[in-house]
Amino acid sequence: MRKVALGGFVCALLLSFTTPAAAARPSEQETAPAPGLYCVERVAMPDLVNVIDAKWSPDAQMLAVVRFERRPSGGPAGYIEDEVLELLDMKTKQLRSLGSIEYGRPAWSPSGHYLAYWGNKADFLEVMERQTGEVIAKLTPTNPEFRWQGDTLLYLEKSTIRAWKGGRTAETLGRLGDTKVPHYPEDNWEWSGDGSRFTLTRYDQKDVTPERFIGATAALDAEPIDLPGALYTEWAPTGAVLLVRYDARLEIRDLSADTVAKIAIPRNAVHAWAADGRTLLVRTPRPSVAAGDLYEESAVVWPVPSLGRAILPDVFGVRGFSPDGRFFGGTVRTDRQDNIFTVFRCYEIVRGDPAGVPVPFAERFAKIDSGTGHLLRPVAGPIAQFFHLAHSGVDVAAPFGSPIVAADAGIVTKTGWQLDGEGGIRVCVQHSGGLETCYYHASAVLASVGDRVARGQAIALVGMSGLTRGPHVHWEAKLNGRLIDPLLR
Repeated sequence: MRKVALGGFVCALLLSFTTPAAAARPSEQETAPAPGLYCVERVAMPDLVNVIDAKWSPDAQMLAVVRFERRPSGGPAGYIEDEVLELLDMKTKQLRSLGSIEYGRPAWSPSGHYLAYWGNKADFLEVMERQTGEVIAKLTPTNPEFRWQGDTLLYLEKSTIRAWKGGRTAETLGRLGDTKVPHYPEDNWEWSGDGSRFTLTRYDQKDVTPERFIGATAALDAEPIDLPGALYTEWAPTGAVLLVRYDARLEIRDLSADTVAKIAIPRNAVHAWAADGRTLLVRTPRPSVAAGDLYEESAVVWPVPSLGRAILPDVFGVRGFSPDGRFFGGTVRTDRQDNIFTVFRCYEIVRGDPAGVPVPFAERFAKIDSGTGHLLRPVAGPIAQFFHLAHSGVDVAAPFGSPIVAADAGIVTKTGWQLDGEGGIRVCVQHSGGLETCYYHASAVLASVGDRVARGQAIALVGMSGLTRGPHVHWEAKLNGRLIDPLLR
């Protein structure tokens, strides 16, 4: 009897240590290695086709996705490419459609309580409350740029800076001087990551050097900023850090710390921000069609240069980290004109050889090369204007600074500023069989005359140079000197 009682007591004691409570079982997030810059493990995702923008909620539990859908129309191509906004729950993988939108650019407030986005036909800037899923405000900016400052939403309405702080309406912070009011879409206005500052860039279709101004939101004014040789400027996602791109260097101006760092880069390099919105990565894109089958190294160059490297998949168009650094997402090609959004899990430690990660790229390449056409769409965005008698090419919208890729292999024959036709900065590539393609309105050129480039290789960055109304690439094709529709080649 005593042995049985003691045995029962021991068993109960052991069970009390080995099976504490079902709720104490560690989650996948708790057992996974710390997030880092090694992103090679694919995450199961629903098919998100033709994604042109993707914004993670601050807790990385939701993903706001903008993609385009083709709809029948009476235009020259017989269809239009319409933007729609969807919300993806990363835990359940359930999608919710918010309908047609304009301009893309959804943005979460830093708390994650709100999502702001342009509604159908850009009639209103809508603010949705995440908890209820209801639109709680419809605002009327006259410029598509806006910025969260905490849970306050800053935007421009004609010459005034306004701030939404809840409720149905916004308050006025003040009026800009007449010379500092941006004229959309000819001018480019950008807020700093924290909303405390802004830049205004005025483009001239006949002058390679735009006028640049920098100002403080609270002061409601701006001063000229002299940046000789600068190709374009860009704010970091957080803080008040201004990046200035030159032909072969980056200049990082931390306005809060009053410091300037100059970083030499190859001419064909591109940059991106890490998950913290402050660490800067630089890579040289692989000369290939981005189908998710290759991996690229990115160097950490600022604020503290590191010998470590980020290992990231080759993606096309949209690319970026979740705020917690656990995921990296981007689009990969599934066709000459189409893409799909893919997500990879990121780790601090190496988890196998990236070259050994199975990727179903063989059938993807087979699909890319199927059909009668061959030329690749040079950016991942929607078509804003098709080829017709009064328009010499195809306009494809894309965010400022996005890589423009060669539609086919060839030799670079022309680069730089020109005044004829579309004007602005362009790159032209001569292909076999008397075919030439040109890419206009660039902000920076990544290739030189005489370079032999591969199909899908980055050759320039999207900009607003020349005759343009917003960032896009004007894509032209000529066969033996005669203009043709590049979508049909």
